Amino acid sequence: MMDKRLTLYIRNGCSLCDEAEILLEYVLEEFPGWSFAQVDIDTDEVLALRYLYEVPVLSYKEETWICGKFETDEIRKRLLEKS
Repeated sequence: MMDKRLTLYIRNGCSLCDEAEILLEYVLEEFPGWSFAQVDIDTDEVLALRYLYEVPVLSYKEETWICGKFETDEIRKRLLEKS
């Protein structure tokens, strides 16, 4: 069975991160079986350095899909490619 878990890298207090979470939840309603986990980059020094100026970041496995401002169409396109 295919792993259908996305990772949303965020930073607390980031308004773009809050917006990305809402958009991701909205789009995932159309894709049963897909889910996501949030990871606060400030809890890991390596992640903080990697994504310092890019959050929010959506990734699937080790592939970065979206950085910064999220658009629902881009999320859908990526999910359709993997579904």
